[in-house]
Amino acid sequence: MSDPTARGGPALKERAGVVSALVDGTQTLLVRHPTLDPGTIDGPFALYPAYSHQDPDRYQDRYVHYYHRSSARPDAGIPVRAVAEVVEEYRISTDELDALARYYVYTPDGLRAKYDPDDELRVLLLRVAELESSRLIEERPAYRGCRAWIELADDVAVDPRASTPVLDDATFAQRRAAIRDVLE
Repeated sequence: MSDPTARGGPALKERAGVVSALVDGTQTLLVRHPTLDPGTIDGPFALYPAYSHQDPDRYQDRYVHYYHRSSARPDAGIPVRAVAEVVEEYRISTDELDALARYYVYTPDGLRAKYDPDDELRVLLLRVAELESSRLIEERPAYRGCRAWIELADDVAVDPRASTPVLDDATFAQRRAAIRDVLE
């Protein structure tokens, strides 16, 4: 996807409120169930907001505005506003979610309710960049359903180079170091 004329490409579906928090720089990591993200993720991908299965009770009180801001699917199309790359990946137990709570918008119990509390979880530290121009994408049947990864259609152009990191290098390095301290 480094070619600006490239079409299509990978996109990660995530709840719209979480995508908004990632684009704002409030959240820098994703907690995922390992079976949702099989294999290795290499290279940039679009963040595709999903509007189904959102639950305001999963959000920390100070972040519930992300749910309210992103609770309704826009009629004009799905807004793709950002791209991301996985910088680091960790495996944790659900017991470790409390120590990470200040780095994501859900409550630890909200994540436990979303995933099986007895399973190991995958933590992805993301470098998120906002696109210079967001894209409104038609929601196609191939994008629907409970799947984490989708392949955007050939007529959808998302250029990761036409983006700006949501956190400057120094702020991202501080956040990365703080998360490493919790996880290592």
